[in-house]
Amino acid sequence: MAQFNADFWEIPTQTEFLENLPSERALWYETDEDRERRWALQEFFQAVLPAVEELVRANLTKRQQQILRMYYFESMTQEDIAAALDLTQSTVSRHLFGTTRNGKKVGGAIPKLRKVVDQCGDASIAAALGSLRTRFSRAA
Repeated sequence: MAQFNADFWEIPTQTEFLENLPSERALWYETDEDRERRWALQEFFQAVLPAVEELVRANLTKRQQQILRMYYFESMTQEDIAAALDLTQSTVSRHLFGTTRNGKKVGGAIPKLRKVVDQCGDASIAAALGSLRTRFSRAA
């Protein structure tokens, strides 16, 4: 017998009831503020993408680049990446986020990129962040 799962249950109702619900109460409803933030984030990501790709090429190993691209740009899970590259999931995680050794965080593509971005202070990234902050404050 199937187990009851509250995430997947339905309540029968009349269509007239659903048609009378205001659209603002719908799950997919997006306010003007939500829309402005979504657009601002899209523009931010498009503005910083070339700079980030250059930092990735210049500062990460080929394996880190490959895993980072699969994880963030192709939206693959760590398990999917591990299967595709014949690695373990924990190895993929270490390539992305590093590991703790003797109480210190070592390795990992993401910490390495954060450190490089903090050190180089790329002007295009700084300008895009400023623009994003401005648009977020206007949307609020």
